[in-house]
Amino acid sequence: MLDWLINWVILTFSITLTAYFLPFITITGDTTPDRVMIAFAAGLLLGLFNSLVRPLIKILSLPINILTLGLFNIIINAGMLWIVDQIIKGLEIKGFSGYIWSALLISFINMIISKIVFFRGKV
Repeated sequence: MLDWLINWVILTFSITLTAYFLPFITITGDTTPDRVMIAFAAGLLLGLFNSLVRPLIKILSLPINILTLGLFNIIINAGMLWIVDQIIKGLEIKGFSGYIWSALLISFINMIISKIVFFRGKV
C-alpha cells in the first residue's frame, strides 16, 4: 500500500515537472492549491489507468508492438494521457505531438525517480 502511495506521488511530481518544462501541457487553476489538487487527481487517474487499462491494451496491441519493436508503447502512453486529459478539466494538453512529448517526459521522469526512490541497495 505504501509503495502505491509513493508511486502516486512520483507520478504527480512527474506530471507537474512536465507541465513546468513543456509548453504543450498546462495545469490550470485559480490558486496554487487548486493546481496541486488537479495534479494529484491527474496522477491518481493516470496511475489507475496505467495499472488497470494499459495491460489489456498492451496485450491487444501485441502484434503491432512487435512490428514496431516496442515503439507503439509511446502511442499507448499518449493514449492513456489523452484519456486523463479528457476527464480532468484542469489538465490541458495541446496537439498530438503534445501528447507524445508529454508521455515521453512523464515516463522518463517517473522511471528515473522510481529507480532512485525504490533502490534497495542490491549489489
